[in-house]
Amino acid sequence: MQVEIRPAFDEAVMAAELPTRKAAAKMLQLLHALDLPQLWGHPGLNFEKLHGMIEPSSGEQLYSLRVGGSARTIVCLHQGPTLVLVTLHVQHDKAYRK
Repeated sequence: MQVEIRPAFDEAVMAAELPTRKAAAKMLQLLHALDLPQLWGHPGLNFEKLHGMIEPSSGEQLYSLRVGGSARTIVCLHQGPTLVLVTLHVQHDKAYRK
């Protein structure tokens, strides 16, 4: 699967503590090895649709993926499919706020 990383995701990873940075790196390696059906069914990533949440710049549906522990990343899917990593939230509950 192709993966695109937005600056906000990259900045959040760099600002996170070491365990979260390591978990994000591991997640990226895993994403590159998966295809879309494998992503949907992967139990560790817990791919979830965020109902009512749309990516502002593209108008695409937003989803979340588990990074590790309480960290989640917000993603959207471009055609192709390309998984776009939009943001990273180190606190699970804050990932779901609009």
